[in-house]
Amino acid sequence: MKKTTKLFGIAALVAAFSTISAGGAFAQAFSQLPLSFGISSSFISDFGGGVSGSITEAGTSLVDNWLGNEVYWHGSYAGFASSIFLDAHFVQLSFGYFTSTGSSRTRIGRSPATIFDHSLGTPSPTGIEIGLLGKFPVELSPRITVFPLAGIAYRVVLTGGASVLVIEYRALEFDPLDSSALWFRLGGGMDFSINQNVFLRGSLSYGVRLRTRWENDAINNGPHWVSGAASPTPADPEAGNHRFVTYDNARLGHGIDITVGLGFRLR
Repeated sequence: MKKTTKLFGIAALVAAFSTISAGGAFAQAFSQLPLSFGISSSFISDFGGGVSGSITEAGTSLVDNWLGNEVYWHGSYAGFASSIFLDAHFVQLSFGYFTSTGSSRTRIGRSPATIFDHSLGTPSPTGIEIGLLGKFPVELSPRITVFPLAGIAYRVVLTGGASVLVIEYRALEFDPLDSSALWFRLGGGMDFSINQNVFLRGSLSYGVRLRTRWENDAINNGPHWVSGAASPTPADPEAGNHRFVTYDNARLGHGIDITVGLGFRLR
């Protein structure tokens, strides 16, 4: 028993020493990586996205023309962001503030298609974005370094998200945070050294996002009013030209980021 205890003790000491040594080696390697920080401006966008479904309720005067038609609601926006970044050669952490201008439409799949503008709110998000990118720098010359990049970003909408949803003629308010989304990005960039301490950086990335809480609520909390006005009568409660849609699918949200920045090397 004592021998076994000694063996376990020795193994534990070896494991602890190995962990400390590995941690020390990692810390030493990290301390030798080039480190820089900077500021940047970006063009941002979110195209596509939204929800789709079909008209499941309609006044009797419109059943022949409207019932069963596909409906697609989508919002899009484009804008600009200002960010600060910290770069540790293979990893970049960024924090920024963005504003945008957007629009929304509901399309009903008739021939020709009927389009209703601003039927479920106009998304023009403003907020903050936190990003974490991995990259692999390749030096082409003493002044030029290129790198592929991949990573994630969380775009937090503070104001201007799609905020009103009409359900059975009741306007329900949603927090702008419900339009926030996690993005996955892939792209590339280039650094151009002005001197040993200062460089210019440009990058281009394409991203797709997870569905927002707003889109999930649109799918889960139907049916939704899309157009018309209910005009029921005692003899026919379903009469009128009102139309309701049940959404059952979220479309892919995607967009591009184009960034230019000025960086300063710390080591």
